[in-house]
Amino acid sequence: MRPQRTKAIILHTFPARERDKLVVFLTPDHGKVKGYAYGARSMRTRFGASLEPLAKVRIGYLEREADEVVRIESVDLIRSLFPAQQNLAASVAASYLAETVDTFAQSGDPAELIYRLLDRTTEALLDGAVPLRVVAYAEIWILRLAGVLPSLRNCNACDEPLGRPLRFDSQAHGFVCANCAANAQVIANDVAEVLDAIMKMPVDEFARRDIAGDVLIEVRSLAAFFRRNFLGHELKSFEMLAGLIT
Repeated sequence: MRPQRTKAIILHTFPARERDKLVVFLTPDHGKVKGYAYGARSMRTRFGASLEPLAKVRIGYLEREADEVVRIESVDLIRSLFPAQQNLAASVAASYLAETVDTFAQSGDPAELIYRLLDRTTEALLDGAVPLRVVAYAEIWILRLAGVLPSLRNCNACDEPLGRPLRFDSQAHGFVCANCAANAQVIANDVAEVLDAIMKMPVDEFARRDIAGDVLIEVRSLAAFFRRNFLGHELKSFEMLAGLIT
């Protein structure tokens, strides 16, 4: 067995056997990893609250080359999500972020940028940022990092530079220039400006911007189109989030 010790963010946990948990966690160097935490469901578990979703931890595990699931040996809590969980909207937003990352992150592939995105968006929620702004930021960035978001600079049809207003063509599955825009929908300039800001700003700075709720909803609608087109379905927590965050 090869011992590993790394920082990680817990994505999900599931009951396993009578006293154990199956834990899904994200690491910068090894991507998404699944591991058994033996005895984690017992009353006197040595893991404590360190296996809660979106907890930032330092985790030690043993990896057998032929096995897909590792054995978790130690977990030291670095940062808990508990303060943000006292706010229902922030708590549901955090669960949605965890599901989004779990869906797009790959097992065994380095995930430094995705890890950094999840780390900083979680920190923003803990700092009291407006959940909808954090969610919109994360949705656009995870699509970009996964290679799903089409270019915001070049036409998806002819590769010419895009101007303003920005035009979206659902049949072309992307943004198109004026010459290719026969069936395109014009995107309002304030929505395009928010997309540009997401690409240029860290999440804490973006979350401090004064952005109208309807503009963020339009940004999220675009993200949802690309996500559903890629996955073929919507995320499970999407509707719950839509009902709570306005």
